[in-house]
Amino acid sequence: MRYLLFIPILGAATLLSAQAVATGVADTLRVIFEPTGGRYPGTQAVKLYAPGASAIYYTVDGSTPTARSQAYQGPILLEETTVLRARAYRGKEAGVRCGQTYLIDEPGTHFMTVSIGVSPDVLFHPGRGIFREGYQVVDSLWHKPGANFWTRREQAIHLDLFAADGSLIHSNLSGMRLFGGMSRLFPQKSLALIARKRYGDSRFSYPIFGEQGPKNFKFLVLRNSGSDFGKSHFRDAFMTHLVKDWDLETQAFQPAHVYLNGHYWGIYNIREKVNRYFIEDHAEDVDRDSIDLLEHYLVRKRGSRRHYQELLDFLARYDLNLDDNYEHVKTYIEVDNFMDYQIAQIYFDNQDAGGNIKYWRPQRPDGRWRWILYDTDWGFGLHQAEAYRHNSLAFHTEPNGPHWPNPPWSTLLLRKLLQNEGFRARMLNRFADHLNVSFREERVTHLLDSFYLLYHQDMPRHLKRWRLSEKRWLEHLDRMREFAQKRPQYLRAYLQDFFAAGEERRLHLQTSPGGQVLLNEHQFLQAGSFRGIYFANYPIQLRAIPNHGYRFVRWEGLPPHLQQQASERQVTLDLQADRPYRIKAIYEPFVHPLTDQLMINEVCAKNPRTGDWLEIHNTSEETVELSGWVLTDLNNEFVFPEVSLLPHDYLIVCRDAARFRKVFPTAYNVIGGLGFGLNKRHEVLGLYSRLGAAVDSFAYELPPMDSAFTLSLLLPSLDNADIENWELRTGNGTPNAPNPYYVESKVRSAQNQWIQMGMALGVLILGIALLIFRARMS
Repeated sequence: MRYLLFIPILGAATLLSAQAVATGVADTLRVIFEPTGGRYPGTQAVKLYAPGASAIYYTVDGSTPTARSQAYQGPILLEETTVLRARAYRGKEAGVRCGQTYLIDEPGTHFMTVSIGVSPDVLFHPGRGIFREGYQVVDSLWHKPGANFWTRREQAIHLDLFAADGSLIHSNLSGMRLFGGMSRLFPQKSLALIARKRYGDSRFSYPIFGEQGPKNFKFLVLRNSGSDFGKSHFRDAFMTHLVKDWDLETQAFQPAHVYLNGHYWGIYNIREKVNRYFIEDHAEDVDRDSIDLLEHYLVRKRGSRRHYQELLDFLARYDLNLDDNYEHVKTYIEVDNFMDYQIAQIYFDNQDAGGNIKYWRPQRPDGRWRWILYDTDWGFGLHQAEAYRHNSLAFHTEPNGPHWPNPPWSTLLLRKLLQNEGFRARMLNRFADHLNVSFREERVTHLLDSFYLLYHQDMPRHLKRWRLSEKRWLEHLDRMREFAQKRPQYLRAYLQDFFAAGEERRLHLQTSPGGQVLLNEHQFLQAGSFRGIYFANYPIQLRAIPNHGYRFVRWEGLPPHLQQQASERQVTLDLQADRPYRIKAIYEPFVHPLTDQLMINEVCAKNPRTGDWLEIHNTSEETVELSGWVLTDLNNEFVFPEVSLLPHDYLIVCRDAARFRKVFPTAYNVIGGLGFGLNKRHEVLGLYSRLGAAVDSFAYELPPMDSAFTLSLLLPSLDNADIENWELRTGNGTPNAPNPYYVESKVRSAQNQWIQMGMALGVLILGIALLIFRARMS
């Protein structure tokens, strides 16, 4: 029960006017809350102000305030978590609907917090409440057709989002709909949140999933973990996180505590909603209004199904064992994306995969279909403790399901592609790569442990709220851990049988410092050691990739028949022989002969007038062709176009050549298009030849500065790798010219020479005068 104490204050109208003057708030009929919403350790007395209003009405049950709601007469005492909603009136003119959430004496958390305010009748009215079955339900059927919770109707709500640190990141009206399929049968129901201009904000503008992800969202989903409700509560988030670096579109996640009208509603996983906005956020150079988006069997969600129907027609007429036909299919789909999608679903043993297929393409001549991984809850042993034994490869290639969860149409494309030997070989080795790396037992169990650590402090409260068993929660985590430990060995056996892959072969691959190895044109292996299992009947591809400043020397450990290829960067390793395969890629430093003669000479970062730029100085007697050379920072590369640098001359590399020339109209030898910015505080830059030889490198770390400045090398003869040999000067810099200190040192040197010459001349004149004087005296 909620207890509210009203403390009357005389002269409320006078107080409102005084507040308007004190705050300088315009007469917009917007209610001001004092204090504002947030986390509080105890009871709060909240005052409401609305400059220019004649009355304020408010609610504390989440419902929308109207002129029939409680009239504000004085501070409102809130003793427990409450969504306080208010609306100001000037006569009959209604102001903006406002709201604040007061989280009172709630447990601490490192999760985000979501608070929703909505009329209780919208949710719980026996006849029309969207959380209720209602009066039209067919209760005799397990999925309860006709129940209210199958509605797609959107409701207007007040929504407050709090970051993990408790700060308010969004507060406004929003839209809300029920979300999901059969998970609507659970008491905790998934919800979709929608930002619309008519509510106030057209986007949720906050990087909810971290700074590396999207910064604003049209839709968000509060997911109850789908079929995993009451079990691990994070299965889908865990599985998609396992493959987030693959060639797949996957949903990010963020756990949150949710409150409905001040009542605790448990832990939800905030997810992105898979729709055209999601695709635009995750695909480069794609317009959300120019895509084809389908789901299930040709169900159109956006655009057209015509292109995919053409693919199906081709598959019906032609066999893909002919490479020409396979190459034609590759113009319709992104094969690597499709492989990764199938491999993930097969490894997960997602037995609901056939019911959750979404695929899309950009509407352009070369647009190809891609598959989106989502709703994987039925994987990782959701319903079976020994699901790790299940032959999901046979399940996903079954020609006659015949119904859900693997009807023939859902397995058709994979079955057709597997007719082609090239596809078979590529998929088998790609599957083996993933089992050796992404699905390695240690990696998967480590990620599972990190999810446990993320959730375990907050789960008891959630479990208590929904009367769920903590024992069952821990049992499902143990089940998932056993799945991670045992799944690879069973899958390898199924792969051996399905592909006639032959005996297992163990590969031990090492790389010396200075490079990496690309395995099967897919898996990058950094310097160090890699161990994996492959198959005798399917050769693997190794390609040596030296880092900038290094070159490949040779392979060590190749079989005798490949020794003649030891110095070639790419080799095909046949695994027929029953022997250990211990291969090492050897690299050595690679230094350009012009090192110390071609150097980064001046750097200008975050200049508001010129933009970012740097200068390269050629102190040699050679003209240098820079085409194909590479400039790097820690994460990016810039490849030089056709450009030459004359002896003792300068080259300017900038982000925006037109902007740069506005400040330096006489500048010459300027190339724009630098694809990465220069950091004002710290940077690591490298210059490399077309073949990868190290030419120059420079790093700096500086204190914060508000003014524009440049870093310039004191003298061309000094080592530019030593920051002590650089000076920092305010201003726009001196492109295409000697640096200021060098010029000043030349001037000082000339001055000193003239002084020394003057002194010598004076001594000479004095000596001559003395000789003349002595001659006259004698």
